[in-house]
Amino acid sequence: MVQSINKNADECLIFFNPMSSDSRFWTTNIPKDLLDQFEVIFYEYPGYNRPFIKLENFKELATYIDKEVLENIHKPIHLVGYSYGGLLVQHLLNLNRHNIKSAVLIACANRILARDKELLSVLKKVSDVDMYLFCRVLSLFSHGYEDFNKNPLIGLQKFSNLKLSIPDKVPIIQQMNHIIRTSRIEIRKQPTKTMLIYGSEDRMIDMDTLDSLHEYLENLSFKKLIGEAHIIDPKKMFHHIHQFLKAAEYAI
Repeated sequence: MVQSINKNADECLIFFNPMSSDSRFWTTNIPKDLLDQFEVIFYEYPGYNRPFIKLENFKELATYIDKEVLENIHKPIHLVGYSYGGLLVQHLLNLNRHNIKSAVLIACANRILARDKELLSVLKKVSDVDMYLFCRVLSLFSHGYEDFNKNPLIGLQKFSNLKLSIPDKVPIIQQMNHIIRTSRIEIRKQPTKTMLIYGSEDRMIDMDTLDSLHEYLENLSFKKLIGEAHIIDPKKMFHHIHQFLKAAEYAI
């Protein structure tokens, strides 16, 4: 499902959600100036507010999105992907679409380590028992201590949002399988302007793996946010997305 806003804009900004989230992850906080300056697309994964389609891995998902969305866009494209969405964006960069102008990767690396796969395997088992418990456990790993101290009901809110967007756990299981089946993403070497945003307290990615992205992305910059966990304050996140686009003289 493709939600498009401001279709007459000269350039297109496409957002890809983290695992177990729909487009409300972005729409509740996106600044108005981005909506005014770009055609903005919020992509919903199969099974989220749309029929489920079985796709075995990130490569199949990227090919599906290429045919459904990217091949129909002829203006410059900027990709933004968070966590699972960032892993997907790395696969989209391999499609050799010449109108992909920039990419923002958030809270992701290009390697999935054994620890991360073990965590996902545990989460799959938890989802078999209780989706509410799944949301609580996932929230504990994703959010920082301060987030929980301010709002101890984060897990419940996550569960409530999921109930509105998916009929069952199948879409989430597929997403977890995509990550588990990935060890390293071999990105085609390219000059695409790219920024990686991540929190200093993110326990879901191994910081030592981040430098490996330089092997593939020649124009890569990092933005490390001190004190932020896997889920980053949306105001800070959008601020740095905006600054990245603005500094690169992209449509703003």
